[in-house]
Amino acid sequence: MFEKVLTFLVLGLGEGALISAVGLGVVLTFRGSGVVNFATGAMAMYASYVYSDLRVNGDLFLPPLPGVPTKIHFGGPLSFWPATMVSLLVAAVMGVAFHLLIFRPLRHAPVLAKVVASIGLMLTLQAIVVHRFTGNVAPDVNEILPSTSFHLFGAVVPWDRIVLAVIVVVAAAALWAVYRFTRFGLATQAAAENEKGAVLLGFPTDLLAGANWVLGSVLAALIGILVRGIIPLEPNLLTLLIVPALAAALTGGFASFGITVAAGLAIGMLRSLVVFLETLSWWPKSGGTPIPGVGEALPFVVIALVMVVRGRSLPTRGAVDAGRLPFVPRPIHLARGTAIWGVACAVALLTLDFGWRGAIINSLTGTLLVLSFVVITGWVGQISLAQLALAGVAGFTVSKLAHDHGVPFPLAPLLAALVAAGVGVVAALPALRVRGVNLAVVTLAAAVTLEEMGFKNTAISGGSAGALVPSPSLFGVRFGPTNHFLFGSDKIPTAGFGLALLLIVVLMCVLVANLRRGATGRRLLAVRSNERAAAGVGIDVGRTKLLAFGLAAFVAGIGGALIGYKIQALSADSYDVFASFSLLAAAYLGGITSVNGAVVGGLLTTGGVSFYFLQRYVGVGPEFQFLIGGLGLIVTVVLNPEGIAGATRESASQFGALLARRRGRRRREALPEAAV
Repeated sequence: MFEKVLTFLVLGLGEGALISAVGLGVVLTFRGSGVVNFATGAMAMYASYVYSDLRVNGDLFLPPLPGVPTKIHFGGPLSFWPATMVSLLVAAVMGVAFHLLIFRPLRHAPVLAKVVASIGLMLTLQAIVVHRFTGNVAPDVNEILPSTSFHLFGAVVPWDRIVLAVIVVVAAAALWAVYRFTRFGLATQAAAENEKGAVLLGFPTDLLAGANWVLGSVLAALIGILVRGIIPLEPNLLTLLIVPALAAALTGGFASFGITVAAGLAIGMLRSLVVFLETLSWWPKSGGTPIPGVGEALPFVVIALVMVVRGRSLPTRGAVDAGRLPFVPRPIHLARGTAIWGVACAVALLTLDFGWRGAIINSLTGTLLVLSFVVITGWVGQISLAQLALAGVAGFTVSKLAHDHGVPFPLAPLLAALVAAGVGVVAALPALRVRGVNLAVVTLAAAVTLEEMGFKNTAISGGSAGALVPSPSLFGVRFGPTNHFLFGSDKIPTAGFGLALLLIVVLMCVLVANLRRGATGRRLLAVRSNERAAAGVGIDVGRTKLLAFGLAAFVAGIGGALIGYKIQALSADSYDVFASFSLLAAAYLGGITSVNGAVVGGLLTTGGVSFYFLQRYVGVGPEFQFLIGGLGLIVTVVLNPEGIAGATRESASQFGALLARRRGRRRREALPEAAV
């Protein structure tokens, strides 16, 4: 037993070293620029694919942009050192480019904008790799680190894990020395603690930030290269290592290199140990198989413990200007706008072909999910990355209620949404102690935990058959996506389900709009603006936050339940965490502070109306959806933080003001001279 435990702990050093390296990259970018870079794992993944392609094909692949070559050919496969140098150079260039083009323009932006930009960057890098490599498989290359092993206390210990862990520890020690004894390191630390003071002292904060971005990118890339052969290389796996890496960085306070590495190695070793423990007879089981996702849940446990112990002492960076959040408009002309959107959508559902019907239905469900982001992020300023996971809670709950226990529509989706609201309130408890990017870290870890432990549990997901959801019916009339409807063709999905979905979406949009216009909406906005000031005028900030999380989770739950009725056989992929990122992208693109923005965001969701139009009439395939979404999100955050709805509102306001000035000038010109 001891030998096996030791073996698995050592095997976990490989993943632990990669987690630590990504965590070090997160710490470096935070210390240098105040950005918690959610794309650090994706940057390591990208560099690893670059290295593999250079070693096997001698190609340096480039982003798929119009009019730009897709690769640079070096005449043949490169050996280790040239391929490594080129890959690290690419990583360094990426660090400089990301700083100059994305995060330097956002240096005075609120935390929300920086988080959203890093998520857009993550989506973009992953989309480039997926587009370049068919089947998401990188070319096979020989292992870099020694593949031999030795015996320790009777256990077989592989050398590559030991060497990789030593490299990361040495890197952490070197970084500690640089930041402790060099002028560059001391200046970076001064800027991290008080950027205003650093500017007054004459430190080049932009140059410091760029240098730290380069260091973080190169370090993550180096470990991503060295880990080839130790763990499988595929986009999702390396990209989602940001979750345990954030747990490690958070444990180190986004400042300590040593604690970050120790926490990362410990998480990797414990996750490996869980793999062994799952084989033992006493390990808890569900449906005859070990409970899944325990190893993936470890980062959430670590983050929760850190939140409880440290709470409000978690680090924030003293920026020169905190920036302002996007404007929250008060809904006007609600009845007219609802009627126009509703009638147009109903006519489209009844007259267009089944392809358009499917896209409209996807946009309608997307509107509900985006609407939940409007409530929690747009109106309260709480950055939640768990909204699709909460929708999944409702989706699998409606399967149990409707399929297993025969609970009818609409009672089943309402109960499922209430369950999601309860889970959302529990997930909101950390928001009572932290906010901003720290809350984004917590909710991301919670979303991954729900997916791995809940949605991949066969007792919940239904195994290979999926979690079944019967067609909804009311007064004996079935109106699911596969049921016959009086109008339109019978090709799936039929118009009846779309019309029922439209009615629910309109109702939820009206309710949320009225919430914004009432006293509750004013309390939510007061908390977003200034929590201390809100508390000073008698608002219970904690209760208001919990209410907001519960309401947002309820709206997401309604959307998740309707996704269940639409798909009718749910799986963990139905509520994938990457889809949650794309939903946040759609919410910000549409305008995350208004109901109109939610409608526009619904049109921009994956599989929605906008992407169906691009696919059908422009020839843009579905493989470009994440790329377009990621790039669009980055451009929107940098150039137009109000989103499409905000830009439209501002343009309409300016046009109205121009017309008013012209009418005033004409009236003055029409007046008699004596009157003038």
